[in-house]
Amino acid sequence: MTRLRHPSALDVRVEIRGELPHEDAEYARAQALETAAALGPGTRLLRIRLTRALHPSVTRPVLAQADVDLDGAGPVRVQLATRAAREAVDLALGTLAGRAARLREQGDIGFAAVHESVYRPQYAARPLAERRIARRKAVVLARRTPEQAARELLALDRRFHLFTDAATGRDGLVRRCPLSGAVEPWPTGADDGRPDGLAEAARRLWLTGAPFVPYAEAEAAAPAGDGGGSGGGVGRTRVLYRRYDGHYGLITPVAQAR
Repeated sequence: MTRLRHPSALDVRVEIRGELPHEDAEYARAQALETAAALGPGTRLLRIRLTRALHPSVTRPVLAQADVDLDGAGPVRVQLATRAAREAVDLALGTLAGRAARLREQGDIGFAAVHESVYRPQYAARPLAERRIARRKAVVLARRTPEQAARELLALDRRFHLFTDAATGRDGLVRRCPLSGAVEPWPTGADDGRPDGLAEAARRLWLTGAPFVPYAEAEAAAPAGDGGGSGGGVGRTRVLYRRYDGHYGLITPVAQAR
């Protein structure tokens, strides 16, 4: 893994994972600097990460993730995959700039990010016996209205977004509808049909091929080392999701540290 940081007033960072030529890293850095400069004042940090997948089932092996933090507007992120590194850089940074401008001008990404892109990264077809939870993340959920959470989901280019409902104080979740791409709330009440426990969630994820499955699990019954920690809460909404490398990730909400 290679990281490049440009020594200038603009905070621009490039990260390379996998086997990519050094010239591609330099190209990414030059294009990122140009994009950051074009975004103008209030651009605090711009990052681009290039990852080359080695799994033979992936036909567009270069994954580009670009994100920027804008004063007064918040973060914007783009993820896409192509066959070549420079194509991925150009598409990711161009899309990022367009969405950042829209966010600044209108306050949200809007319809521009609703539909699934043809450059959506692919999931590696990893055999079930090889899959594991490759990343466990404990998060303090931000208090948001469902409308705010939906805007953040689009701005961050995610398939789902977990938050604390500002009105009820309960866990909330919004997702992109797999058919239309529109953002919709996921019910998180007592009878929402969530799997009971991690094992059942993994089974459902495998059977359905869905990108993620939310589930409930009492803290006392949580698997060791899952990041729950103290204050995870009984019956809180956790999310098991598919990673593009064919493994799984796990998100666990925790109480804010005192």
